[in-house]
Formats: sequence, structure tokens, C-alpha cells
Amino acid sequence: MSVFGSSKVITHSKPVRVGFIPLIDCAPFVVAHEKGFFSAEGVQVTLSKEASWASIRDKVAFNVLDGAHMLASLPIAASLGIGTVKTAMETSFTVSHNGNAITVSNALYQKLLSNSNGPEDIRSGAALKRLLDKKEPTDPALRFAIVYPYSSHNYQLRDWLAQAGIDPDKDLQIIVVSPAQMVDYLKKSEIDGYCVGEPWNSLAVEQGVGHILVTGYDLWGSTPEKVFGVNSLWATQHPEVYLAMIRALNHACQWVDDKQNQAELLTILSHPDYLNCSAEQLMYGFNTLKPKGQFDWPMEAYQRFSGVDINRPLPNYALWIMAQMSRWQQLAQLPPLNQIVEQVYRQDLYYQALGLARPEEAGRKISEEQENAFLTAVATNRVQLHPDGVLHGLRF
Repeated sequence: MSVFGSSKVITHSKPVRVGFIPLIDCAPFVVAHEKGFFSAEGVQVTLSKEASWASIRDKVAFNVLDGAHMLASLPIAASLGIGTVKTAMETSFTVSHNGNAITVSNALYQKLLSNSNGPEDIRSGAALKRLLDKKEPTDPALRFAIVYPYSSHNYQLRDWLAQAGIDPDKDLQIIVVSPAQMVDYLKKSEIDGYCVGEPWNSLAVEQGVGHILVTGYDLWGSTPEKVFGVNSLWATQHPEVYLAMIRALNHACQWVDDKQNQAELLTILSHPDYLNCSAEQLMYGFNTLKPKGQFDWPMEAYQRFSGVDINRPLPNYALWIMAQMSRWQQLAQLPPLNQIVEQVYRQDLYYQALGLARPEEAGRKISEEQENAFLTAVATNRVQLHPDGVLHGLRF
């Protein structure tokens, strides 16, 4: 597959190496490449399909890749040095919001039905809590899969379980499985459920092997899911290229959200180089076709790709993610929260790249004196995201 010719020239000796995971929300990277938006900004880009977020993390850390389609939490985790060699990473552009869900196997769903007083018990986790309370010591532990330990999927799953009174670390097992393997693992009964992005939830329903219980939007409202993350050293060395890529991705996100382009978009994404599945299967993730089954995604839960409120980095979300890392004992020590927010979530470069006037800081600032109280409040459920999402702030 090919791209169009460049209309601008930026002095850069070699292509920018960008990794991606085959998920629907890699679409802006693929579109920017295929539709010539990168080359129109004078940038050569080589896309590299990766198998896991750990691969993305390590290759960006060790300069095999310059940047990547990343979990919104990954640049934070890498910059803090948790789960990997400490490497300064940053993002100046959010690629997408939403798209996650919690899905369980047919066998587990039937058990939940037997322990529920109605659909809300299943969606809230109350039925799962009752099932676990009846578990005998000799019964095998339920196994839920996530895509990465430092991901929204992990934190959303844990938050959902905790709200139901379930201890994620004692009452069941949580393991890491790559997104593309989730449905197969469910089919083989190697896992009982998972939290993952689209299309892997809808495909489980469509293939008759799983049931979607709740979306990430139901849990947290509209929140960032993927970003354009880069090695900070690379960003410092190639500032013009970095800003040009932000402009290209901004153009691509607008193109992706334009319904007139959807048929072409699905054709592009379905190619073996990218998601390697049929265009019909991908339609589930774009509110074009409903999966055959019991679940109807709320309109707000579908992925959103464009708009200032979607694409600019949100400091509130960085604060929220670090609080989740602390809540689930992933951090032994945490530097000043605002310092990490400013180093990793670069709103200044977002506005610079797009030539927009930077408004007054929208993100919540907390003093060093307030940080411990803030982290404790999150861990004890006294701080929640606004029901409509992190854009509207945190509720204390």
C-alpha cells in the first residue's frame, strides 16, 4: 500500500519509525500514512506492526522506534520507570477517547445470570461478587485478561471490581494477553473474561463466544485511550518533524471521524498489514453495525478521534492515572505529580503545532502538600471522575 507525494520538505535524514498495535484506534496513524498526510507535511514515516504494548514500550525506549501509537498511560509509566528501564517519554497529541469494554465467556455469563436479580447486578459486578462469595477454596480462580499492567484496561477492570467489593489481587487472577489473542483465549477457556479495546469485544459477541458486560465509558465517562507517544530525546532532536507529525495526525483524526470516509477507512484498516480482518467485522467498532447479541453499546462509548477536547493532552487524566498506579501499589515512590504532568503531557507543543492560542490551564493543579491526601482519597473512592469524563474534571 502506498502514500501520496510530499508537498513540503523537512530536513530529516531517515524515515520516522512509528509502531502500532492492530486495534481500531491505530486508524489515525494508518490513515496519515496511507492518505499522504505525513508526506504532505514533509515527513517520511515507516509504520511497524507490533505484537504487544511491552514491545512498543521497549522499542521506543531503546530507539528502535522513534514513537508509537501508545496507551495514554504508557509514557507516564515509562517516564516513572515502572515495569521498565526509566526512559523519558512524552505525548503532545491524544489520538482517541473510549472504545474499551469488559467481556466475559458464555460459561461465566450463565453463572452471573444465576447469581443476579436483574441486568444491573451483572453490569455493576454485584452478581460476580455473589458468585465469588460462594467459591470453595478448591475451586479454580477466575482469570481475567488485560492488555498491559499500566493501562486503562487494567485500571478500569480493577475499579469496576473494587466498586463491587471484589479485591482484584485476592479474589481472582489478572493476567496479560495481547489484544488480538483475547477472543481465542476466551474460546479455549484459558480466561473467563477480559477488558480490551474494540473490535475484540464486539467480535466475541458476533462469534457467539462472549457477552459484553459494561463499557469503559460506563465506568469512567469519556477519557483518553491512545496517544502519539515519543521518546523525549527524539522529540528534542527533531522538533520540526515532531510538530509536523502532530499536524498530520490531527488531519488524519478529522478524516477518520468523517462518516463519508468510513467505507474507505474500513477497507484500509482491514488490510493484512494492519488489522487483518474483514471490513464487516470492523464495522462494529464504528457504530455502523450492531453485533448480534445481547449488548447495545451506548452512543457515547464509541471511539472519538477528533476535536480540541479529544486531541489535546489532558493534565487531569495524567493525575488520575498516576493516582491509579499508586492505588494499586505499582509505585514505590512518586515524584511531584504536577512535575510529571508537565514533562509528559505536553499541551504547549500541541497548541504550538496547530497554531492555536493556548487557553488558561484547564488541568487541575494540586500542591505538593495536597498530593498524599489526593492519592489517599482516590484509593478510598473519595475522588471519582466526572460522570461525563475527565474533561469535566475530578469530583472530590
